[in-house]
Order: sequence, then structure tokens, then C-alpha cells
Amino acid sequence: MTGFLYFLGNTLRWPALKPKEFFSLHAYFTIIYLITFTLSKNEVNQSNLVFTLGILAPLLIAIGQGLPINCLDFKSSLTKELSKES
Repeated sequence: MTGFLYFLGNTLRWPALKPKEFFSLHAYFTIIYLITFTLSKNEVNQSNLVFTLGILAPLLIAIGQGLPINCLDFKSSLTKELSKES
């Protein structure tokens, strides 16, 4: 439960600490949604594929750029954050 609360706290602090990243990610998701909506209204069959790839693209790019395997490990994340503050 402590790990969940830690990651929930990081998620809630993220918009205040890094507003540019927060707004750019949400703008990206909005653009992907609008593209998908437009494609579906024009009866393009691949609109669901565009949506799925568009939403997964940031995660796939992060993995390609070396996302650490232990990024969701509570102890390693806490150690990393505490070393940044010192």
C-alpha cells in the first residue's frame, strides 16, 4: 500500500512540478483523439489502429530510449528521488 500511495503522490505532484511535460502529453493525447474521431466520422476502417498506436507511441518511445526495467519498483524509485534531492 505504501508503494501505491508513493506513486499516487508522484502522479498528483507531476502537473505542478513539470507543467510543460504535463500539458504537452495531454495535448498529444487530445490531438490523437481528434485525428481518430475525424477518421471514424469519415468511415476509415483503420481509425482504431491509429488510436491504439498513437496512445502507445509515448510508451514505446520511452522503452526505446532506455526506460529502466525497475521504473515501477518502489524502493529503487524512492532511492532515486532521494538522491536527486541531496
